[in-house]
Amino acid sequence: MRKLLRYLLLAVLILNFSEVAYSQSTESVSFSIPKTIYFGGERIWVSGNVTSESDKISSKIIYAELLNRYNESVAIAKMPLIDGESFNFLELPTDLPSDNYLLRVFTRVSPYQDLESGLSQQFVTVFNRVAPPAVVEKRTVYPTQPNSNSDKIRISQESLSSGSVFQVEVPEGFSTSEVGIAVVNPFLSNAEKVSSSLIYESIDPKQMLPELFGHIIEAKVEPADLDTTQLYYISVHGEKSALFTDKPDADGSMFFDAGGMKNWKYLVAQAEGNKSLIDFNIVSPAPKTHFKSDFKIPVLEIMPSDEPILRELLKGGQVEGYFVHEFEAFDFPVVTGFVEDRVYQLDDYTRFETVETVIKEYVPEVSVKTIQKKKEFRAINALRSFAFDSNPLMLVDAMPIFDSDELAAFDPKGFKTLEILTRTFYLNEEAYPGVLSFTSYKNDFGGFPIPSNGIYLDYQGIQPEISEASTLFNPPADDLTMDWRTILFWSKVPETTPTSNKIELKAPELKGTYQVTVKSPNGTYSRTFEVK
Repeated sequence: MRKLLRYLLLAVLILNFSEVAYSQSTESVSFSIPKTIYFGGERIWVSGNVTSESDKISSKIIYAELLNRYNESVAIAKMPLIDGESFNFLELPTDLPSDNYLLRVFTRVSPYQDLESGLSQQFVTVFNRVAPPAVVEKRTVYPTQPNSNSDKIRISQESLSSGSVFQVEVPEGFSTSEVGIAVVNPFLSNAEKVSSSLIYESIDPKQMLPELFGHIIEAKVEPADLDTTQLYYISVHGEKSALFTDKPDADGSMFFDAGGMKNWKYLVAQAEGNKSLIDFNIVSPAPKTHFKSDFKIPVLEIMPSDEPILRELLKGGQVEGYFVHEFEAFDFPVVTGFVEDRVYQLDDYTRFETVETVIKEYVPEVSVKTIQKKKEFRAINALRSFAFDSNPLMLVDAMPIFDSDELAAFDPKGFKTLEILTRTFYLNEEAYPGVLSFTSYKNDFGGFPIPSNGIYLDYQGIQPEISEASTLFNPPADDLTMDWRTILFWSKVPETTPTSNKIELKAPELKGTYQVTVKSPNGTYSRTFEVK
């Protein structure tokens, strides 16, 4: 009867999920960034927005991805959406070669609903001092963007010394949707959004799965070795760990819904019984698109005379990264996966040299048996007062362990707690004879090796929510720290929208050309000034 109820509940959930997915409104995506020139290791701050034909936004995640000129994804960030809004960042890898890249933003379903409105993008420039761009004798210089020197923008001084105070003003009653003040990018001709119709020839079809609760990890098994009865495990690890399971469908696809689990750094994938994963791979949530034959990302070139500019920008990027750390807000969810019957704090007991001895000495809920010369564990069924007849689900920091003999012989000095479940544990469609779960001090498996056929992947979870960023681009609070900001103001930062038509700012010590950009319903206006 219990199994029947579970299957009926599962069927209802599937029907409801299918109905939501089928009736989901088309999602349109837009975004803004404060500048277009970066060094590897910097963070591209992204203000994302998702709208739909209805008032309700189904997606809970928005993605920012960086493509190189070969249409290869080189970085991706999973950012939380709250009521269709997101303020977060994409951290640039430190090893990216110097070049122009295509930054694009989307939800899990938006590109497949409408490629034009569901995939928004623009060019950005990334420098790497170890992998510089081509050096030419004369390059094209792009000092400002079109419609610069607009009379809609007034700057109290157009030539400033470091540390001086100045004002930026627009006419009274002028309608503005965004104001940004940042260093000019003289290496890029087009800093505006680029239409999808100008970039993409096509997009590969894909099953649309709206992310209603959190990130969905997609995996695929090659059809040649497809077994739809084979169970696969994915455990995600960071400050907390969690375990998810699925079986492949007829196409070899699997979807592990991480739900409320947000922040993790990597994952471990395994097959039941530690079987081979040679044909198993993780599928990126990014859409697979194909560039038009005549579309090219602009080539990045520099001249020897650009060296002073690049030195200044490098300093700015390094210092901004330092200040940003003050504003991160990590909200780690507590995901246990099961409600334990007994918890052992291992430091409260004598530290023995093997897990087998620990279990034998002071864990009466579990016994250790030798079967065919191998050690196995048996949980005592608390409901029926007898032992189960097979190994419980064995976990180390939520990572499944299939070799009970190896676990029994392991030294648990790196394990902090032991949680025991002495009843049948249901995980999706699987039933396990109890649970034996160890947690390490640092959530690093306590030295226990990843199973031989397991796959370890650097696969970041959802970015932490940014709870306080109002002073993100403010000058340093003390006189001892150098003011090398490349972004002086950005109205998209939460709680920093100008309350009047005038902004008062302090010029940084970073010398160069800066640009004021004002966006309004009637267009975009810009004006430049110098810090000398």
